[in-house]
Amino acid sequence: MNKANAKERTKEMPAEYDFSGGVRGKHYRAYGKGYQVLVHKKDGRTEKKDS
Repeated sequence: MNKANAKERTKEMPAEYDFSGGVRGKHYRAYGKGYQVLVHKKDGRTEKKDS
C-alpha cells in the first residue's frame, strides 16, 4: 500500500467507532505512573514487562 492509498483509507471511520461520549485525557495521570504488561507464553511461562 502506498501513502496515497493509506490517506484515502483513513479519511472516513466506520460507523461502529463512535467517540462522541469519550473524554480526552481520562487516563493521563494513571498512565504516567507506569504500567505492567503480562505476556503469557505457550509453554506456561509468564513474562512481566514494566513501563
